[in-house]
Amino acid sequence: MRLKTAVVFLTLSLVCMISRVSYADSLTLTGVGGASTDGVYIDPYIFTVTGPGGSNTLVDMSCLNVNRPTSIGQSWNVNVTKVSTVTPTSSIVIDGESGYNIIADAYLYNKYAGAIGNSTLTSEIQFAIWDIMDPTDTSTMSGYDTVAQGLVTAANAAARLSNPNMSQYANDYLFTPSGTYTSGEPQEFMTDPAPSALTPEPTSLILLGTGLMGTVGLMRRRKLATA
Repeated sequence: MRLKTAVVFLTLSLVCMISRVSYADSLTLTGVGGASTDGVYIDPYIFTVTGPGGSNTLVDMSCLNVNRPTSIGQSWNVNVTKVSTVTPTSSIVIDGESGYNIIADAYLYNKYAGAIGNSTLTSEIQFAIWDIMDPTDTSTMSGYDTVAQGLVTAANAAARLSNPNMSQYANDYLFTPSGTYTSGEPQEFMTDPAPSALTPEPTSLILLGTGLMGTVGLMRRRKLATA
């Protein structure tokens, strides 16, 4: 009876493990790929992502904050959120940010695909992203021009729709700092798709689950045979 109880407990634990995908443990900023505008680098920022699946290097991410200094070589623990699971709301939901702001930045992040080869538009998208989170800091920066301002207006409108199309953010992942930091709170970042280091080993989980369920079945048959 005790063994059976233990097996059932492990099986339930496995179900919980499968339903909660294991994500990255840490980020390390390894470089910057974008040009400098107003003395600050713009998208992309280059990372090493370390998680349960190992490490990925040269992962491009977009920076969401202009007022949190982060240095090359700095590492920190992170929480990872799939943007499509964020609730559109004015309330604070993650790392001091509202659901509206997170979705607005995801809307802007997806604009980068149409700005490849256009450094001016890339800069304007970056400043629009920064303005969503830190409007006071961007208001006096030349990179926050009329195009960037228009992008902010469009992003806010998209985030505040009564029924926003969240499927368009299905592959967008938000990285927010967790725990303690060596030099101030690190910035928030976004990427698409999720680096492979974030995913658990599905084959191992399936094999473990199959083995546990098989053990339960075998114990049940033995109990019926001895009854």
